[in-house]
Parts: sequence; C-alpha cells; structure tokens
Amino acid sequence: MMRAFSLAEARDWLQATVAGSVSALDAVRFDGVSTDTRSVVPGQLFVALRGERFDGHGFVRQAMEQGAVAAVVDTADSSLAIPQLVVADTVDALARLAAGNRDESSARLLAVTGSSGKTTVREMTSAILAGMGPTLTTEGNLNNHIGVPLTLFRLAPEHRFGAIELGASGLGEIAHTVAVVRPEVAILTNAGQAHLEGFGSYQNIVLAKGEIIDGVPADGVVVLNRDDPAFDQWRERAGRRRVLSVSRLGVSDADYQAVASTPMSEGFESEVTGPEGWHCKVRIPLAGEHNITNGLLALAACRALGATDQQIVDGLAGVQAVKGRLQVLNPAADLTVIDDSYNANPASMIAALNVLAGYPGTRVAVLGAMAELGAEAAELHRQVGAHAQAKGIERLLAVGPGAEAYEAGFGAGTEIFQSHEQAVPAIVDGRQGAITVLVKGSRSSAMDRVVEGIQTKVKNTCCSG
Repeated sequence: MMRAFSLAEARDWLQATVAGSVSALDAVRFDGVSTDTRSVVPGQLFVALRGERFDGHGFVRQAMEQGAVAAVVDTADSSLAIPQLVVADTVDALARLAAGNRDESSARLLAVTGSSGKTTVREMTSAILAGMGPTLTTEGNLNNHIGVPLTLFRLAPEHRFGAIELGASGLGEIAHTVAVVRPEVAILTNAGQAHLEGFGSYQNIVLAKGEIIDGVPADGVVVLNRDDPAFDQWRERAGRRRVLSVSRLGVSDADYQAVASTPMSEGFESEVTGPEGWHCKVRIPLAGEHNITNGLLALAACRALGATDQQIVDGLAGVQAVKGRLQVLNPAADLTVIDDSYNANPASMIAALNVLAGYPGTRVAVLGAMAELGAEAAELHRQVGAHAQAKGIERLLAVGPGAEAYEAGFGAGTEIFQSHEQAVPAIVDGRQGAITVLVKGSRSSAMDRVVEGIQTKVKNTCCSG
C-alpha cells in the first residue's frame, strides 16, 4: 500500500482548485487511488476519468458512499459533501498523482518496452529482483497511460525495486508514462510491426519505443537488443547514457552474448558471457529461442542494478510461462497445446511458428487474425502463412474474420473456419498419433476460446468414453 498523503499535497501536485468541503485539507488523508467504483475502499481518493464510452463523473457519489475521502474531477458537483480537487484533465491528474507517489519512493525501478517480449522480460526481471528485495511488478496488461499510474499507486515504502512494463499504440504514449516512472534502467526488446495501424509506419514504431530512452537519467542504463535492426538508432538516441547490448546471434561487439545454448525438456540452458570476462550458465525454462534473448536482456538489466550471479541463476530458473504466452498444455497424452493466444503481431507469430516447428509428430497452427496492421495487413498475413509452409507445418487452421488471409501464403490446404466452435472438432476429433497445436491470434480474435474448447472437448470425450 502506498503511504498516506494529505489532500493538501495532492492539491499542490495537481495545481487544483478545491470545491465542496474545503476545510482542513492537511487533515484529510488518502492511502490509495481508484478510478473504478467496483474497487473503491474506504480511505481512497477517487479519480473521475472520461472516455469515449464512459464518464467517471457519474459515479463520484457512489465512490463517496463507499468511503472515498475525496474526488478528482474536471467539473465539480456542489451537491457532494466530500472535497473535490478540480483540474482541467483528470487523466493527466492521474499521472501527476502517481508521480507524487513515485517521488516519495527510493525504490530502484526498471522499465521495459518493445513490440513483443516485454511481458516475458518483465516477468524475468521481476523474478531476479524479487531475490534482491521487495519488488513491485506490473500486473496483467496495465501498461498504458492509465495502467502505469495505477501500478505506481501500489509502490509502497517497503519496495526496493520495481519492474514496470510500458506499452503503446501511438507516438507520445511512452514519453508520457516513462516520465512518471523515471526508471534507472530501461530495456527495449525489439521493434516490430505491432499496432502498425496506430503508428502509421515501422519508423514511427522505432521512434515511439525509443521514447523510453528519454526518460532515463544521464547516469542511467539502457539495455538494447543488438540483434534488432533498430539497435543503431536507439544507441544513438541514448547519447551519453550507458548502453548495454545483448546478442544471441553471435554479434561479437555485444556486451552480453549467449555463446552456447542447449535445448532442454523445458526451455534452454545457455552459457552467457559479459563485460570484463564475466560468464554464467543460466537455465531459461520457457519455449522458444527468442526467450534466450529475453533472458539476456533481463540479466543485463538486473546486473546493472546489482544482482549477483546466484540471484540471476535462481530468478531465471524460476520463471513460469505467463498464461496465454507460449504456455505448454497437455490435455491428453497424444495432444500438446501451445497456448499463445494472448496476442499476436507478425514477429511474435514467426517466433511461435518456429517453436511449433521444433515439436515431433503432426504440427497444427490454429491462427486468428492479426489486428491493427493497416494497409499492410494482407501482405503480413501472407508472409506468416508462407513461413508456416516453409517450416513444414502440416496443417493451418484459419479461424474467424480476417484469418483467411493466411491462405495466400500457406496455400490451398488452409482450413478456414468462421468460428471457434467450428474449429475445435477439426483439431480434436480423429487425430492419429501425437499432435502439437499452436493457438495464436490478436486479442480481438479471442483465440483463448479455442484453447478452452479443446480442453473441454478432450475432457468430455475422455469422461464419456
């Protein structure tokens, strides 16, 4: 829990005017901030946000009745008894409040962004940092201009470290959130074609992700993927900040390199070299060679914050797959499901197909559409389909609106289904021998329903038999 602040402090941070009960602002204190009346508890400050489809100002009275001690609004309601801090923009006020709590903390924070891999790197760094002391970590997908402040409201006096994820779907968003976080270390995983529709171009994606660098102080550290095409642009943007680079592809001038990696039953064991003759053997228990890169990024960042070799080894070894992100499930002895249904973009699709290709038996790719790709959508879907064909994937099931575009690359054997419910029997029924099924698509494709459908059908078939 964040420490308690007075309304007078909040007023000063926000440069707000005060309406309602205005006496003794120093005496009114809050120890939490909420934007949702479903989670308001006594003693909190309620921030009324406006959006395209909602307006929190209509819920201020309910928040008051649930124990909120005051509200931040852009329009005061004279009928309310609680103090109201009136500002021009409540979204901006949310960030200012979070910055106020951040300013009171001595925790050493790192921030991570990138087109793909940022959640996994966040989990890896969090696992290492947790071995060093109490650590704040982003929960779920709270990585945008609302979620990042909500995360920082959980920053408590006892926290020594923090691993904060920053996402974006347009220019300027990371600049906004990194200014609140003020990380000592920033990690950029890569720049790909995620959210291409919102950014407008690949170059804009590179620029937007690079905004995280600007939020790192002059004596801070920027950790970059040496194997990514955007590396040179990001290194130049870092200026005189210390840059640590990592490579799993053998780029000789990288600071940290995976010089040898051995596949294991779960993940990889990698021999890693680093600056000044440093070396360490780590185990990364996650599928996909790209997770070696993620592990390198995490260990480089945590070493910059003082992690010992043993803390790195223990932290990485204890990382678990995040639900819906290359999570390996075994609903039946002859059926393996790789649940990567949480989200998708072209780069993560290619990485997931590479994982699938490494499995024995029949390989089945069950793919929903990739969203927000703009004018490049058809071509990018074709490329993914072609990659599946080139990797020898035996079957490709295209599920839902837009997914039929994979056929242009995979070929006439593409099986097209309009709904999740139609696809499940085609996966489960009549299978012969061991099969491995990759399920993946953008969040809007709701491919987790296919995973759930497979598990339910296998269970029902087993029980009825």
